[in-house]
Amino acid sequence: MSEVKGLHADIMKHRGNAFDGKSDFSSKYDDVTVLASEDFPNIPGIFEPAPDRPAVKIVKRKVMGREYLTAYPADKDPSKHYMFGGTFIYDCDSRFPADYPIPLHDRTEW
Repeated sequence: MSEVKGLHADIMKHRGNAFDGKSDFSSKYDDVTVLASEDFPNIPGIFEPAPDRPAVKIVKRKVMGREYLTAYPADKDPSKHYMFGGTFIYDCDSRFPADYPIPLHDRTEW
């Protein structure tokens, strides 16, 4: 049994114009498990990531002086070539770290 746990969230996709990416897991899954991160250490550890619910972490980024929240695959370095592929994560649970959908950067082109 894994010690790593987090909070479930849905992947929100536009079905009519979804990317057919080979390397983005949002094209394969409908849900994620949000794990605690350096920027959000208080994510509750309730659910373990599963093969059909991969782990992501949420980080804060500054772009042109403005703060943005972005989700990345937990096992990847968010500074290494990941981009937004058109999907968001969200859950109405009050423990989710934002009251709006967060862009999921899970797409690569190599």
